[in-house]
Amino acid sequence: MQVEQIETQRLRGERIHPSNWKFYWKMASNVEVMATLGGTWSREEAQDSLTSNCKQWEYYGHGQWMFFDKNTDRFVGRGGVRRVIVNGSEEVELGYALMPEFWGQGLAVEIGTKSLEIAFNRFNYKSVVCYTLIANKRSERVMQKIGFLYEANIIHANLPHVFYRYQNPQNS
Repeated sequence: MQVEQIETQRLRGERIHPSNWKFYWKMASNVEVMATLGGTWSREEAQDSLTSNCKQWEYYGHGQWMFFDKNTDRFVGRGGVRRVIVNGSEEVELGYALMPEFWGQGLAVEIGTKSLEIAFNRFNYKSVVCYTLIANKRSERVMQKIGFLYEANIIHANLPHVFYRYQNPQNS
């Protein structure tokens, strides 16, 4: 049931793997990217995060993909769905993070739309959540463009976030 490789109109995604370390670290040490995620990580924090993302695949059969431009093979970012505890509940989260040179091109919407398709059609989840720092209006706009609906303001990782949800249309 795993979907180890996916494609969007402009991107190809491959299951996140320890061999993706150089790309993962490139993101985790990028000040612009990590400002949207609460601050840069140490090498140890980035390694722990990569390991955690890889374990999602082992436990649940899905997780995040590393995305590359189909035409140039340039590293674009990461994204996908994973199981998390947020706001005291177990949820399925859509996450995405892109390198700054790819912001504003609709690529996060492509990643999110494809990820939701897999979450609903392959795994039949009832809903998927997405959240971001309150100040990250670009990410919030991505959620809205995909079709997520605002649910609440929450505190996550000791920081204020907006929290959105997308209900599986097949379960309505």
